[in-house]
Amino acid sequence: MLAFLLLFACGDDPKDTAEDSFDPTTWSGGDFDFETLAANDACLGGALEALFMPNGPDAPHEFEFPIRLPGYDEVPVSYAVDLRSPFLSMPVTVDSPDGIAFEIRGSVMESVELGYASYGDCVVTMSVDADLSPTSADLVTGDATITVTNPRGEDDRCPVFEVAPCTVQLDLAAERS
Repeated sequence: MLAFLLLFACGDDPKDTAEDSFDPTTWSGGDFDFETLAANDACLGGALEALFMPNGPDAPHEFEFPIRLPGYDEVPVSYAVDLRSPFLSMPVTVDSPDGIAFEIRGSVMESVELGYASYGDCVVTMSVDADLSPTSADLVTGDATITVTNPRGEDDRCPVFEVAPCTVQLDLAAERS
């Protein structure tokens, strides 16, 4: 009994075991259906969370369009992805320095509308950095950091950000389409 308790108490974290057991040779590029699992807004005290999780913080939000992830033999590669309005034709460069996790760095959307009802004609620049880790041949987890800068609009309804630049952290998951 003592051995069982020690094994249980000192056992590996199941998440670490799943990541450690992923065999990169099973990975091939393809289309994936992504969803946002959580959003943490450090810009406006949570006001921007609704942009990424419009059905509330407890309701994962599916992206409108599948996202193509490359095979390891294709990286680095640049292309455009459509997430959902207003994130359309977003340029991305995908790399995998370690041959397992994918990195997306410095993808920029110059004029993202924050939402007319609350912020009038205010637009911001959003930069996206993401880290995506395949956990099997058909599943991916990861996170993204959205950096929000340069609020501008002619009707003076842009919000005043608590910090500049500010960030929104997203937890993501995806399954092969």
